Amino acid sequence: MKPVRTSDVHRILFVRPRFLGDVCLTLPAVDAALAACPGATAAYVTEAPLAPLLAGDPRFSEVFSLPARPSARETLRLMRKLRAFAPDVAFDFFCNPRSAVWTRASGARVRVGYPNKGWRSALYTHHARPRVLSSTAFHAASLAALGWPLPAVLPPPRLAIAPSSRDEALAALRRLDVPDGVLLVGFHPGARWPTRRWAPERFAALAQRVLAEHERAFVLVTAGPGETGAANEALAPLPPERARLVEGWPLARFVALQSLCSAFVCGDTGPVHTAVAAGAPTLGLISRNRPSMFFPYAEQDGHRAYTARVECSPCDRDQCADLRCLTRLTVDGAWERLAPMLARAASAPA
Repeated sequence: MKPVRTSDVHRILFVRPRFLGDVCLTLPAVDAALAACPGATAAYVTEAPLAPLLAGDPRFSEVFSLPARPSARETLRLMRKLRAFAPDVAFDFFCNPRSAVWTRASGARVRVGYPNKGWRSALYTHHARPRVLSSTAFHAASLAALGWPLPAVLPPPRLAIAPSSRDEALAALRRLDVPDGVLLVGFHPGARWPTRRWAPERFAALAQRVLAEHERAFVLVTAGPGETGAANEALAPLPPERARLVEGWPLARFVALQSLCSAFVCGDTGPVHTAVAAGAPTLGLISRNRPSMFFPYAEQDGHRAYTARVECSPCDRDQCADLRCLTRLTVDGAWERLAPMLARAASAPA
């Protein structure tokens, strides 16, 4: 297809309705698009629960949001807003029926999506054809479809964290009697699907090792909706004077908390990506997926993936009776990767 001249692009729309981690994974492509079109104005469309992730982000003049199950009236209202924004180029990073319609309804003369999606693909003017494993590079292929330049190495995603959100997180920690000046280490044992959920007792054992090795360490066990049980199991064996439960925090405050952590440990679920995007050195416990695809983050940036090569992985199962991909992730193996991350954090100035 004929390349699209970046000098002709003044307004760019990005569409990714869901999920938490997947929105983060689009951000390197967003940064590359804005670098290719300096001075362009950008907007992002996502579902309402995720909108706080991007609220106040200087990259976007608008963050359009709507419920996960919008009414006809809400959908029409969104389409009017997209028309008023009047993008020159629209990137659909999701390509489900709703996002395809929104992209077409935006009125953008250039619309990028994926081929082989039936009638949806006919709504795009250009088709991305990724030939990569990395999820961040997968999204960046949409820019390549327009002939736009890409960096030789995509940086990790970055979220814009408002100072007010960081202040809220610090104030909330003080209300939990978390001392100032400690080495905060976050552990997130919850995950929506069993194939991504490392056992709470293993999180507890790993946290105990952290506390034993670092006198200044303080553990935060975090939980999202429906994850309190697993978090409490992980918290129970820990000394109460050096560990706290963090649950039910608003999304922006939770991400700000992650930015304060010297390390964050999480399974293959949304918060592992927000931790990276918040700038926290992150240990990803990757079970059924390829780390190269779903944890495409470099050790030189402070992140480590821990995975076990098993006979049946990678796979796409959310439910499975055989969880060897998780059980072979041992506490010793996790500590081997986490220890040097914490050593770097402990030696850095407070």
